[in-house]
Amino acid sequence: YLMQKLNLSMNDAYDIVKMKKSNISPNFNFMGQLLDFERTLGLSSPCDNRLPSQPLYFTTTPTNQNVFQLDPLQST
Repeated sequence: YLMQKLNLSMNDAYDIVKMKKSNISPNFNFMGQLLDFERTLGLSSPCDNRLPSQPLYFTTTPTNQNVFQLDPLQST
């Protein structure tokens, strides 16, 4: 969802999810499917222009009791 809606690479989408829920552990096959999906979207994580020390920040806004909506990127 994040990859398609926000045009993010698999690595960037993974980092966002990992920040929100640190105990995720997607299996190898699922990660392969995400790489294929990344190629379908025309994205490329090997050429990620973001520096490793430069985190990607998102904030969330509650839209109701159980749903959060991603706010636009905020860099600091």
